[in-house]
Amino acid sequence: MELSFIKEQWRNRLPELLILLLMFVLVCINLSLFLQVDVWRQDSMYYVSAYNDKLAEEGRWINYLFFNFLRILPSDLAILISYASIVGFTYSVAVRVTNSHYFSLAFGILCVLVPVLPVQLQWPETLLFGFIFLALSPRLQQVLPPYYFFPLMGILFFGTFSAFYFLMPLLFLRDLDFPRFWRLMAYWMGSFIVAYLVTQLLVFAFTGNTMQIAGWRQPHYVVDFASLLDNVARVASSFVAHWGKAQVFLKPAVVGVLGLIAIAVAIVKKQYFTLIVGVVSALGIYVSVIPIGIYIQERTTLSVFIALFAALFVYGYQSRKALLAVMIVMALLSIRLASTSHEEIGWYKTLNTVLQQQFSEAIEHHPEEVNRVFIAVEVPEVLTVFRAIDARIKHKTLLSEDFSPPLYWVPTLKQMGYTQFRICQDLQGWDCDQVVEYYKRRNELKRDHGLFISQRLPGGDLLIMLNPQNP
Repeated sequence: MELSFIKEQWRNRLPELLILLLMFVLVCINLSLFLQVDVWRQDSMYYVSAYNDKLAEEGRWINYLFFNFLRILPSDLAILISYASIVGFTYSVAVRVTNSHYFSLAFGILCVLVPVLPVQLQWPETLLFGFIFLALSPRLQQVLPPYYFFPLMGILFFGTFSAFYFLMPLLFLRDLDFPRFWRLMAYWMGSFIVAYLVTQLLVFAFTGNTMQIAGWRQPHYVVDFASLLDNVARVASSFVAHWGKAQVFLKPAVVGVLGLIAIAVAIVKKQYFTLIVGVVSALGIYVSVIPIGIYIQERTTLSVFIALFAALFVYGYQSRKALLAVMIVMALLSIRLASTSHEEIGWYKTLNTVLQQQFSEAIEHHPEEVNRVFIAVEVPEVLTVFRAIDARIKHKTLLSEDFSPPLYWVPTLKQMGYTQFRICQDLQGWDCDQVVEYYKRRNELKRDHGLFISQRLPGGDLLIMLNPQNP
C-alpha cells in the first residue's frame, strides 16, 4: 500500500522530476569532462612549496593552516565537494522561502551551472574550505543569533574566500520586515569590518606584518574625496566589464524581462526584501572593495550570479503551477549556462592536453636526466602563437586566463616530472643570461612541425623555446 502511494506521488510530480533530470544530466555532462582534467593553474597548492606569500597578500589564514592537507587532497574530490556545497547552500536558501523541495533543488542546480564556477575551480583546492563553510552556513544560521553568526562567517570566509560572505543575507529572506532588514544589514556590514580586522591581526600573528595587497590586483587606496570618486568609477567599470562578458550566457533582454516579472511578483506578494536583499548581496562584492579599489576578477563573481538568481526566482509561490512555470524558466536558462560552462571546461582541458603533447614531442630527455628547465620566449611571439591555437580549437573561452605566459606552462611540465624551472620571458630573469646565446641560435633547431623545440645545456639543464617555424 505504501509503495503504491509513493508511485502515485512520483507520477503526480512527473513534470518536476523530468525538469530535475534534465538539469542533473547537464551537470553530469560538465562534471564528467571536468574530472578528466589533471593539471591546474601554476599557483595552485599542488605546485608550490609554501603558502606564506599568499597569506601575506590575500589573508587566507585557513588555507595557510591547512596547507599541507590541501596540497595532497585529490582534485576530483575537491571539485565534487565544491559542486555539492553550492547545491546544498542554494537549496537551503530557496526551500526556506518556497517550501518546495523540487523547486529548491532545481534552483541549486541552476546556480551550480554558472560558468564562473569551473573557471574558479581551476584552483580546485584553494577555495575548498570556503565551499564547505558555505554548505554549513544554513545550519549555523539556525543555531546562532545574527550578532554571532555574521562575525563568525566573516572571519571564516576571509580565511579562504571572502566573496561567499556576501551571500549570507540570503539565509534570512523568510519573513523579513523593515526593522529586521535594517538590523540584518547592520550586522552584515559591521561584521565585514570586524572580519577584516581579525584577519589583519591573524596575518600579523603569523607573519609579523599586516596584509599587503598584491600589485597585480591594482590597489588604489582612498585617501581623499577625489580618490573615493575614482575608486567608485574603477569598481563600476569592473561591473560593466563583467556584465559585458556575462551577456554570452545571460542576454540583457532575458534578464530585463525576468527582472520586471520579479518586481511584479515582489509587489503583488509583498515580498520586497527578496528582491532588495538579492540585489544588495549581488553588489556587495563590488561595494566592499571601493576603499582599496582593487581589480575584481570575473572568476570571483559566483556570489553575484547566485544572489541575482535569488532575486529573480526565489519567492513564496502559492500554487504548483507557478512553481512549475518558474522551474521551466530555470531549466531553459540552465541549458545556456551549461553550454557556456562546457565551453570553458573544454577549452581548459584542450589547452592542457595540447601543452602536454607538444612538450612530449619536443623534449627528448627524461626528468631524471634534467636539472633545471629554462623556458625562454619573447612576449609578442608567444601571444601570436597562442592566439592561433585558440583560433584552431573548437572550444572557446571568455572567462579563463589564457595560457600565453610561460609561467602557466610549468604545471604541465611538473605533471611530466620536471621539478626546477627558470622563466626567461623576453630573455629576462634569474640566471637567464646563460641561455641568451643558445636562444639566438634557435633557428638551427627548428622543426617542420610542433609548438616547441628544446636544447640540452651544459651541466644537465634543458632549454625550451618556441619553434621558429610555428605560426
